[in-house]
Amino acid sequence: IGAKVLGILAMTDEGETNWKVTAINVEDPDAANYNDINDVKRLKPGYLEATVDWFRRYKLPDGKAENEFAFNAEFKDKDFAVDTIKSTHDYWEALVTKKTDGKGISCMNTTGAESPFKCDSDAAKPIVDALPPPCESACTVPIDVDKWLHNQKN
Repeated sequence: IGAKVLGILAMTDEGETNWKVTAINVEDPDAANYNDINDVKRLKPGYLEATVDWFRRYKLPDGKAENEFAFNAEFKDKDFAVDTIKSTHDYWEALVTKKTDGKGISCMNTTGAESPFKCDSDAAKPIVDALPPPCESACTVPIDVDKWLHNQKN
């Protein structure tokens, strides 16, 4: 679907930044009213705070600690979000387009150094071919995750 980027939240998980993009479907009847994260603050009071609270606590039922955030858990604006999306895409594109000797793909780390992890397509093919079709395992929800949990805000 077409989406209009409004802002972004920087959640940190195990030392890595997980960007949470806030957007609205361009077909949504209210899309014309939302152009930046400040419109969400103005038109949906408490919505962003509830979103941060959910992201902070959603792993608690699995026995994990609360998530943490950069920027004091404040959403950054649309311009910051678009810059982050473009930058992240550039890193991804560089990762998937780096070739080694024509036989496989070599991952480059963020400093541009070649990663020691290489994937030779001849070695990878039997592993990929041995996997079940995607729906065999994905179509049935395991009973241990088919449950509802609710956390009360303190």
